[in-house]
Amino acid sequence: MKKPSFLSLFWKFTIAIVAIVALFGYINLFFINNTIYSLFEKEINYYGINNAKGIADNSVSFILYDDIAGLDKMVSNKMKIDSSVAYIIVLDGNNKVLAHTFNDEIPQKLLKINNALASLENIVKISEKSTPDNVIRDMAVPILQGNLGKVRIGIYEEDFVKSIHSINNFFLLMVVLFLIIGVIGAFLFSYVITYPLKMMRITAENLNFKSLLGSENTFEKQNSLVSFLNFNQVLNTEDEIDVLNKKFNEMVERLQKTYTELNEAQISLIQAEKMASLGTLSAGLAHEINNPIAGIKNCLRRISEAPENIKQNIVYIELMEEAVLKIEKVVGGLLNFTRKPVFEFTEFNLVDVIENVLLLSSFQLEKSRIAIVKNYNNHKKLGYGSQNHIEQVILNLVLNSIDAINEKKLENSSLNGELIINLNFEDDKTIFEISDNGIGIAEKNLKAIFDPFFTLKKIKQGTGLGLTVCYNIIKQHKGSIESQINLTSGMTFKVYLPTIKEKKNE
Repeated sequence: MKKPSFLSLFWKFTIAIVAIVALFGYINLFFINNTIYSLFEKEINYYGINNAKGIADNSVSFILYDDIAGLDKMVSNKMKIDSSVAYIIVLDGNNKVLAHTFNDEIPQKLLKINNALASLENIVKISEKSTPDNVIRDMAVPILQGNLGKVRIGIYEEDFVKSIHSINNFFLLMVVLFLIIGVIGAFLFSYVITYPLKMMRITAENLNFKSLLGSENTFEKQNSLVSFLNFNQVLNTEDEIDVLNKKFNEMVERLQKTYTELNEAQISLIQAEKMASLGTLSAGLAHEINNPIAGIKNCLRRISEAPENIKQNIVYIELMEEAVLKIEKVVGGLLNFTRKPVFEFTEFNLVDVIENVLLLSSFQLEKSRIAIVKNYNNHKKLGYGSQNHIEQVILNLVLNSIDAINEKKLENSSLNGELIINLNFEDDKTIFEISDNGIGIAEKNLKAIFDPFFTLKKIKQGTGLGLTVCYNIIKQHKGSIESQINLTSGMTFKVYLPTIKEKKNE
């Protein structure tokens, strides 16, 4: 389906207003033209007929006394005092010209026009093909009921047409003015309506709860920019936009509250799973600490037995220092792992994270006789993300592999456990991969292993949250995690994380 093109409300309002004003203007202009022209016709006809009747009445005495010179002078004077008169012709009963206002002879074509009976009033419109706009109304009026002839007078329409054009121009000017006012009104009206909607859309599209938490409502701050146009505040009323605004603010507040609760629940879940992992590690950590302490106690006993043997005491002091450093390393790794998780994205050494996880789980690995195969160089390889959370992901995967291998040993006691760790860096991703030769999982259950509370562990009761926590942490890093059954029927987990470059560009 083709995506519809975007057309803002401003343009919709503008198009609607322009169309309405243009239609209104056209209808009114059509009405005015027809009405005014009809009135104009009546007016010009009335004006021409009255003038012709006046000339006809004045012509009676001149014709009766056969004063053609006086008749000619009378029509010439009438012509001079009225600029709207094109010509005047006085004819006798036989259509013979008695007087006229032409400088030369009368055009024969003109004489043939308006040949109605002398006793009838008649009006004919005349226009030249060369000048179609220059229209003359030829009006014939009988003299003494046609007994003495008739008077023909030509009246120019030009002055009347100019008046109509002036009215039309004035009306068109008003239409344009209304269009301008309408467009301005459309802009203001659409701004008042669309700006709050636009802010809601922008807020919804770029909703960042981390920035919204504990801050003033962003939408209310944005909406204050148009408060000077909010007539509802002046009138102390509400409309649909205000109700929508209020409901939107309430929705954002509920989302903020829900996000806070979910965020707190997730932190608690991650911490709970971390404490569960710590419980698994506790026996090994105690062993890792007790052995150096026992060595220190033995060294102190030997020193106390022969305090004067300086050479021997130096050796024992060096052994105690080595034991203290080992305890410090174990405790440091433990403290770093158990601190409260906060998503702080920084650069960190991935190899150091893996080595710390292997240190924390070394007792379990040794106890289960699991060999570690490392396919990475033990030098600085930077990752980008929350180091503490990535460490928890790796630890959860390692502990899962240990449990899977131990479960398989229940069926095959001669099994030599193996854990393979790969670390690869590509242009657009970092790939951490861990494979084991444990008991594995049925293919039908592969899609469910990341679901909360899903567990198939038999050796000890699992929470069913380890892989769920891993999945959520990787998703928050904008990465992905995959699981598959490998060639040993064990499990392989692949974690894909964006590179440092990609993370920095976000």
